[in-house]
Parts: sequence; structure tokens; C-alpha cells
Amino acid sequence: MSKVVMIGIVPLASPVLLRKVIAVEKMGRVVIDTDDDGMGEEAQRGFAADHGLDAYSSLYQLVLVSYGYRCALTGAHFGAPALELHAELEVEAIQPREQGGPLAIENYLPVVHSLARPFREGLIAVEDDYRIVVPHPHLLDQRVLAGLRVGLLVPDEAMFRPGTAFLAYHRRYALGR
Repeated sequence: MSKVVMIGIVPLASPVLLRKVIAVEKMGRVVIDTDDDGMGEEAQRGFAADHGLDAYSSLYQLVLVSYGYRCALTGAHFGAPALELHAELEVEAIQPREQGGPLAIENYLPVVHSLARPFREGLIAVEDDYRIVVPHPHLLDQRVLAGLRVGLLVPDEAMFRPGTAFLAYHRRYALGR
């Protein structure tokens, strides 16, 4: 059974173009779709063969909207971006695409720029119950540690929350377990 959730109208591919972003839950996976009229545009080269630029842009916007423009690690709240890219938040893969991670919302988190690299490098990890773990606190600045939440900020809608399989993959990378 499919569940369709209208996320809203967000800028995609260009600040001028507006398209409806729709998340469709099929068999436990969230699939991104747009109201694209299928004008025969060719997929953008240089990205994964199975996804064009619009898919990446749609996912980026969906993650930001789903988390209410808040950092999942600190809870810091920011306004909607003036342009397509957010000035304060990065959308980070829990399991990177080059390591087999899918282009799916449950594999991405919005994080402030200062925490993107530490998260990517495994200096910050997340348990299945969404508790934030810092395996080597001496490697992070004390101000960074003080700003972290005890638990990950997650969307109210369960289908937009991080997947436990991706969190486990990230922990294996970060903590060796």
C-alpha cells in the first residue's frame, strides 16, 4: 500500500521554477516524485546513473522541509533559504552514496556546517534510539560538544525519520560496531 504525503511547493533546479514535491512511501521506502510534466528532459550527467539533478534537488528540499529547517544534531532553527541552497544547513548522507547509500530521505540529515565534517568522519554517531554518541570527545571542540543535543531531532512523520539500517552502517564506520 502506498502513502502519499504532499510536502509543499519548493524551488527545484532553479529558484525560478516551482514544483510540487511529493513523498510516496512504498514498501517502507520513501520515493521522491515531482509534478514534472515529462517534457523529455535528459538526466543530468555527472550524477548517479539512476538519478537526475531534480531527484537530488527534491531530496535536499524534502529533508530541509521535513526537519523544519532545523539541525538534527543541535536543534538550531533557521529560516527557509532565499535561494535553493541553505546558507546554514548541509544535508548529509548517513550512509554515503559512494558506499551504497540510497537517495532516500531516511538516509539523510540536515546538520549545521560546523558539524557536517565531524559527522561525515564518524566523530559523531547516532544510536537506533536516536541518542547522539561522540566516541572520541577529545577530538571535538568543547563548544561543539556543548551544542549537541542528547538525542537526534527527528521529524514528527515516522516515514521521514532516519533508517536504523543507515544509522547502524554509520556506527560501524564510526565506532567499529
